Amino acid sequence: MQDALRGGAVSMDERRTSAETREPLHTETPPPTPAPRIPATILVVDDEPLARQMFSDLLEARGFRVITVGRGEEVFAFLNEVDLVLLDAMLPGRDGWSICREIKEQHDALQPVIMVTARTAPEDVVRTFASGADDYVAKPFHVAELAARIDSRLRVHRAELALKNATREMTELAHQNYDLYERASRDAEDRANLLRELDHRVRNNLSVIMGLVSMERNRKPPRESAEALASLENRLRSFLLVYEALRRHNYRTVPVREIAEKMTQRLRNSFDPEQRIKLSILGDTAPLDERQGFSVSLALNEVLTNALRHAFPDGREGELEIRFVEKDGKFCVQVTDNGVGGAPFGSADVLGSGRSIVGALVENELNGTVSYESDDTGTRVTLSFPRNVDHDDQYDDR
Repeated sequence: MQDALRGGAVSMDERRTSAETREPLHTETPPPTPAPRIPATILVVDDEPLARQMFSDLLEARGFRVITVGRGEEVFAFLNEVDLVLLDAMLPGRDGWSICREIKEQHDALQPVIMVTARTAPEDVVRTFASGADDYVAKPFHVAELAARIDSRLRVHRAELALKNATREMTELAHQNYDLYERASRDAEDRANLLRELDHRVRNNLSVIMGLVSMERNRKPPRESAEALASLENRLRSFLLVYEALRRHNYRTVPVREIAEKMTQRLRNSFDPEQRIKLSILGDTAPLDERQGFSVSLALNEVLTNALRHAFPDGREGELEIRFVEKDGKFCVQVTDNGVGGAPFGSADVLGSGRSIVGALVENELNGTVSYESDDTGTRVTLSFPRNVDHDDQYDDR
């Protein structure tokens, strides 16, 4: 039995080996291989064919792409496609120094230029750097030195380009931030102006509504509650018509003819559902400003309500005409009916009557006049006021 147990036992080494076999292998993902760098392009400028071939062979052996030309004037056609110019100082025609100066001053100040020259006197070295060259190599030269100087200038050039791009991006970002700041400032100012305008507008119009309610409450003699509420409802609905028109026109102007068309339709539904009365609207006019629009709408509601209620009693048929006339800076609204004439419009001395409300609106709000003409052929009410009214106090508290 003991031999059998010993035969079936597993050693610690075997257990360790088994556990290591079961454990998952953790392997690190190798870093991505960087994309190979595109070889730099070197422009060799030398009037000696053998020298050009030598430079080409040496540089291509070190992985550079090489373009060769024999005259300095040929350089400029290749500047957009090369990374560095290897320029001989002594060239036929224009020398290397003048070519270098033109490259730096008229084409690209950051274009790397290495002068290759056998003239190494101090004044020649000074002349080389004064022409704008980034470095120079003296003839004869060591290949390793030439390659090291080219690599050094290319590293500096890449750093210069990176700095230039970063500066451009920072400049663009600064311009964008400035534009955003300006836009935010304008938006904030617009919002502040809008809030001030809304505050004035709401307080002003609430004051008018409160005035209408107060006039109805203090009317002498008072009317039945239902009649008073119906009259007040029509006045507030005329207010609502103007607000809806203002919203459609971006809160700039009030199309008074459009207001009249909708108001007559609404009042006809209330006072003339059988459509015994023929309604017509004549003439057209430029829109009014907000304050004039509210005042004309309220006044027109009073005049039309009076005509529809009183000018055609006992199912009488007739005509009701609204005419808009504008001439010599005067705006006129004429409401004419061929009803019984002398239709009760209340006295201007009766607080809260239709006539007192029309008079207050036209005379006080519009600096205009109201005229009433009535006989047995009908009634005409004319509202007249100057279009260019001084509205400096348009939003003053009342």
